[in-house]
Amino acid sequence: MSEMTQAKGRRDSRPAGVRFLQNGLRGYSIVELLIVVSVGLILAAIAVPTYKTTMADMQMNDTVSAISGAVSQTRYAAIMNSQIYTLAFTAPANTYVVTNVTTTTVNPAISLPTTTVAINGGANATYTYTMCPNGIVFGAGGTCVPPPNTVPPVLSASNYGRQVNINVSSVGSVTTTNVR
Repeated sequence: MSEMTQAKGRRDSRPAGVRFLQNGLRGYSIVELLIVVSVGLILAAIAVPTYKTTMADMQMNDTVSAISGAVSQTRYAAIMNSQIYTLAFTAPANTYVVTNVTTTTVNPAISLPTTTVAINGGANATYTYTMCPNGIVFGAGGTCVPPPNTVPPVLSASNYGRQVNINVSSVGSVTTTNVR
């Protein structure tokens, strides 16, 4: 048997990568890999700020929605039960407490969705609304006899440069205004 016939009958014991390289197939060059990595890094650099902005907007919207919902629910409870309620928001803890003034029942504090949103600049203060059985909303006081200057407090929520003012009218309408 000739050497040529013996070579054809034997299996090639070299690793597959070596056989491919000898057959003209090759992998990626370092330049090609660097280009792909560079494009990926550029896309990531564009996506990260957008992601942060979107998350901050979602946190702001959740908090403003929770505040609006708490005002509406407490006012509704006052009307349905024909009793006086107070709703007190505490900053910077970002919690609120609903109290039935008529029965002196104080509900446990409820946290707003996120603590990254500052209520009225994060100052250490409590902002109280008094909800009357006739649907009228006053500021602090816990009474439905209107003493002077008992307009409902104005809240502002701010997060990463964005601010939303939350106004509650004396008839319980909640409006929000984007400031920036």
